[in-house]
Amino acid sequence: MRYGHKIVDVDSHVMEPDDLWERYLDAPYRAYAPRTTRLSVEQLTYFCRIEVGGHVWFGQKGEWDRPFIDDGRGGRTTYKQAYREYIELDYSPEAYLLYMDRTGLDYAFLYPTLALHCTAIPNLDPKAAAGIKRAYNNWLYDFCNEGQGRLMGVGQIDLRDVDLARAEARRCVNELGFKSVEILPDPPIEGVPLDHPYYDPLWAEIADLGVPLGTHEASFHKMGSVGYVGAKHVNNTRIPYAPNLLAFGLGQMVGALMFTGSICARHPGLRVIFTESSVGWSATWLQFLDEKWEHSVRSGAGGPGLPEHPPSHYFREQCFISGGLDDPGQPHALLAGLEGNLLLATDFPHPEDVQGWRVLDAFDASPDSALDADQVKRICWDNPAHLYGLT
Repeated sequence: MRYGHKIVDVDSHVMEPDDLWERYLDAPYRAYAPRTTRLSVEQLTYFCRIEVGGHVWFGQKGEWDRPFIDDGRGGRTTYKQAYREYIELDYSPEAYLLYMDRTGLDYAFLYPTLALHCTAIPNLDPKAAAGIKRAYNNWLYDFCNEGQGRLMGVGQIDLRDVDLARAEARRCVNELGFKSVEILPDPPIEGVPLDHPYYDPLWAEIADLGVPLGTHEASFHKMGSVGYVGAKHVNNTRIPYAPNLLAFGLGQMVGALMFTGSICARHPGLRVIFTESSVGWSATWLQFLDEKWEHSVRSGAGGPGLPEHPPSHYFREQCFISGGLDDPGQPHALLAGLEGNLLLATDFPHPEDVQGWRVLDAFDASPDSALDADQVKRICWDNPAHLYGLT
């Protein structure tokens, strides 16, 4: 507890062990097993290495020996030093509870790290993809069971086969007890966007289950993300963060277009969370989408599929976006009337913020916060408690 009330982190990440697939993947799909290598204290060439079906990713290669994280005393330290204790605990449930106790978090919703990419390749057999997700979800269930009721699993589902996706969503909620499921919001079937009728049974299923749908992007994957498709525009760029920005920023904005421009209107019980893409775009992008919706209404160009209300209406009614309390976009989202749609995320243990795992300490120390105490309570507890049914 912090600030006098409970706090929910809606987007942290597990660091899956390298033997997960060996232990949990069903025998018929072992030939498709991902091979991963995770960061250790001694080995800092890369944060992680992932190989699936002949495709290889290196995550955050070469950053971890540079002093880029605030050490809490006015200086900078390396990821290795700032996170040493958590790494040495092997990112076990014990490590997460230690982090949460130090930070003041009461609940943490856990998304994947390595498993974000593990079915994100073209032409993967749909049953194998579903089997990989099922193995991850079973491991996540066991992991969270050691979390004293504070570690909350977010089940993964693959989009290739809508019936298998529906079945896994049901299993995640009804059998594993997860309070949310998530997708990589990049359509795996060319010509079948997220608002295609093919996916309507899945969105209806998730709405009926009464849990929110998380959307989480991944950079450099091979299955048609905005970042991957747009890679030719940034190929050989001198801007090192360009591919990441395309995937996470524009990827979530495209997802918001799909859900607020079409899907939410057909599935009013569906609730959608957009993650790890900053907060400010929710105000400016929705304004732009509304303008295009209004033009379609006036010109009669929308056709019978045009929703009754503008995209911002469906976002306010059904969508949420997560970010840090110090996100500079927070004031813009508040001015746009989105106070009830904002959620807290720390992204632990990914050091996206130079403050590292001390992100809330840094917010408390800031003399010029744009948020008042009531807004902090709304973001940290009231909104997520209502969304996930927490007490």
